[in-house]
Amino acid sequence: MSSFTFKQFHINQQRCAMKVGTDGILLGAWADVSYCKNILDMGSGTGLLALMLAQRSPADCRIYAVELDPAAAQQARENIAISPWKEQIHLIQTDVRDFLHCTSKTFDLIVANPPYFEQGVECKNEERTLARYTKQSHLDWLNWGAKRLSEKGKISFVLPYEAAKTLKKLTALSCIKQVEIITKIGKSPQRMLITFSRQSQKLVRDQIVIYNEKNSYTDEFIELTKDFYLKF
Repeated sequence: MSSFTFKQFHINQQRCAMKVGTDGILLGAWADVSYCKNILDMGSGTGLLALMLAQRSPADCRIYAVELDPAAAQQARENIAISPWKEQIHLIQTDVRDFLHCTSKTFDLIVANPPYFEQGVECKNEERTLARYTKQSHLDWLNWGAKRLSEKGKISFVLPYEAAKTLKKLTALSCIKQVEIITKIGKSPQRMLITFSRQSQKLVRDQIVIYNEKNSYTDEFIELTKDFYLKF
């Protein structure tokens, strides 16, 4: 699919290796934007997360979308330019690590739908390899972001289920929220929405099931994403 239309914005994605998907949509609808003045989208791709968070945030919130791949960054820039939030979102074409090293800003929320396949399986093109296969671990991404968190800032990822469990064990940050994503009733979770903070809090656990036994969307999935999907 070369484009994707939401209720308040449109995504063109012909030049982006990674297309709009359910993982990103769930993260964009779920991440907590309360009291956020500065938000960072690490590895922005099409600009999906930045746009979803802009729709949910107050007008004085500034969103910084960082994308390394030149073609994806340019397409994200164009998607932002035709959205209602072009003054609110800043697209930076650079490596996430370099941006975080150079900036003096701190962020109230950092989000990422990071690369998740292991090395060793060849992709069909270089851009897709860049987007989905990485020598940088999820822990690297978490550690880079943690250095630029505000005092009460949070980092939210969507990850494969086992990768999220491993990350919880490796990080010194406190895991404060997690949601197991289950494709269909009766299936095991394949993904997890997860939020970390410097401040220790009691972990809040939840689940979301996408399809019911009749292969229709569940009420909880509709409720979470209804402000974005046209079909809801």
